Amino acid sequence: MIFSPLKLNSQSHYKVTLTGFSSNKYDEFCPVIYNDQIVFTSNQEDELMVTYKNTKNTGLFNIFKVNVDPEYWSSPPEVFNRNLVTPYNDGPASFSPDGDLVVYSRNIDTKAKVKNVFDLDNTLGLFFAELHDGEWDSLAGFEYNNIEYSITTPCFNPDGHDLYYASDMPGGYGGTDIYRSTFANGEWSEPVNLGEIINTKGNEVYPFIASNGDLFFASDGHGGLGKKDIYLSRFSDSEWIMPVHLDAPINSKDDDFGLITNQDFSEGFFSSNRGRTDDIYQFSTLVPQLFNCDTLMENQYCYEFWDEMFPGMDSLPVIYEWEFSDGTKLRGLQVEYCLPGAGKYWAKLNIIDNSTSNTFFTQTSMEFELEDHVQPVITSRDAGIVNSELEFDGLSSNLPGYSIEEYVWEFSDGNFHTGPEIIHQFEKTGVYGVKLGLTGYAEGSDGKETRCVIKPVTIVRDNQALAMHLNGVESSIITKSESMERDSGEISQDFSVYDVNTEEEVFRVEVLSSETKILLDNTLFDPLREEYEIKEFYLPNDSLYSYTVGEHNSLLATYNVYNDVVEKGFTTAKVKTYVLAELPTEVIAKINRDFAELADANFEFNDSEVSENSYPVLDRIVKIMLENPDLGMEIAAHTDNIGSFEFNMRLSQERAESIVNYLVLKGIDKIRLVSKGYGESRPIASNSTEEGRMNNRRVEFIILNE
Repeated sequence: MIFSPLKLNSQSHYKVTLTGFSSNKYDEFCPVIYNDQIVFTSNQEDELMVTYKNTKNTGLFNIFKVNVDPEYWSSPPEVFNRNLVTPYNDGPASFSPDGDLVVYSRNIDTKAKVKNVFDLDNTLGLFFAELHDGEWDSLAGFEYNNIEYSITTPCFNPDGHDLYYASDMPGGYGGTDIYRSTFANGEWSEPVNLGEIINTKGNEVYPFIASNGDLFFASDGHGGLGKKDIYLSRFSDSEWIMPVHLDAPINSKDDDFGLITNQDFSEGFFSSNRGRTDDIYQFSTLVPQLFNCDTLMENQYCYEFWDEMFPGMDSLPVIYEWEFSDGTKLRGLQVEYCLPGAGKYWAKLNIIDNSTSNTFFTQTSMEFELEDHVQPVITSRDAGIVNSELEFDGLSSNLPGYSIEEYVWEFSDGNFHTGPEIIHQFEKTGVYGVKLGLTGYAEGSDGKETRCVIKPVTIVRDNQALAMHLNGVESSIITKSESMERDSGEISQDFSVYDVNTEEEVFRVEVLSSETKILLDNTLFDPLREEYEIKEFYLPNDSLYSYTVGEHNSLLATYNVYNDVVEKGFTTAKVKTYVLAELPTEVIAKINRDFAELADANFEFNDSEVSENSYPVLDRIVKIMLENPDLGMEIAAHTDNIGSFEFNMRLSQERAESIVNYLVLKGIDKIRLVSKGYGESRPIASNSTEEGRMNNRRVEFIILNE
């Protein structure tokens, strides 16, 4: 289904209304939400408290409150808390997330006489109060307050660990800058300037951090429509992004400041003096606002696959060929190949024997997975003609765990559309930014979010210009492909012969492989028997038995063996590389020595329970048996001659069974294990000395089927 466009001009992005509690006589500004109340700063009078005046005979600022429900806005605002009322300017304020701490701006010089505190030399600072049993007390000043400069308009971030504020302290970029302090180890860190991306030679003030981390602030130094305007920025990749100016009617030719909003910027409040006084306005967004959209990233499916030539291969009648999981084969050490899309794949670099056309050796093998970028996706043509219809859709968006509720399209020609699929016409030539915003809920999140991307679309005057444009784009793509650099970071290589230490590898000709065991005296091997020793290897990763002949340290040396084997009828033969490892018998012999060194530490005196000291050695037995599934093993336990013959036989049998139980618990099939207690019947040293008796108190692991 194609949705028709909804055209909006810049004056229609927001619905803005004056709040019912704002007056045309007093100033009201800087609202915050606290316990279902709107808390704000105002110089209005309150008949229940002493009203202080400044030198202009207007009231001082105090902190007031109204119910957040508009039904109550017709009632006069109330003083927020009389404990916070002073004969000085109080406010604006901000509250910690738990609501038990308030920070607000106030004149610093509280010791001055009332008649003198209102001159320009009486600077502003921040003060904290705590809520105890319903009362605000424990007033404390911010440790960085200073009578030489002001610190004002505070705002906690959503977790309460950071405090943002404005100050004209020395070292800034202009008039007032925005700073941040972090609370750690019971104190606030020194002020940190947000930097020149946020701050200018003008004045930046009234910071607000939304629940999603967005920073809103007012500035008269970033340009705008008039005096102070409201801007939005976001901390991304270790820096603040360039501030975005909010459209009218939030911003105007007058001072606009003190904005607060919910997470998805769908509604909120702000302050402005566009009337006779500073007032608080309520706003809602008619279309989700698409700020700071990420550039649409193209998914990469085309790669260069390459490896080096194995030494000496140029002297043999062989060719290199890449083989891919979809059956495609491309010849050459270096090839370019485009995969069909996201998914799991494998690729191999085979050395093909010219005489048989069979794979002589697989030099490189890799498995990899391609994943599409997690982002909204704009599917459309990259270019079009003036006044022709272009189709756009967002149905291929890849946002796992994100429930999409609305598709919003914003075009840089001033038009908006809604819906997953839309049609749009551009009336003039040029390069336009097309934004797609998806509003919805991320898995595990309660708040609505908006994710957006932007894509450039070029509009030309006619078909000839379109053809020339597309030809130029294709040429640039070809040039880029031809100059493509080798990048092994995109796809990791699982195995290459160059990864193996040549001192530890050998090459063998595999004549055949089988899922079931083949006896070596089988007549199948008769053509080879007189010239070669046939060896069997079990490959646990492939669950296959491999039967090989020949063993060389050089791949070149196996070529003649390979040809001979093929001529004898084993046409599927191929060369494989093997990393030499200790044979199980050698490993077991070493384990027996290590276990013997522990001796008395393996068991408690006259006890059969295996001690924790034995676990590392026994785990090595587990590893050997898992790697060699045909291996059977006897656990033989022995004692010295201390105690009766019957007692020693029983104790040794229980110890052998205890070890078997441990191995079974670790995943070894009990049918592969034999427990045997020999007591004192098989000494290997004299029992007349303590050293000899210790040698006799031993456990041996014996391979039953080498």
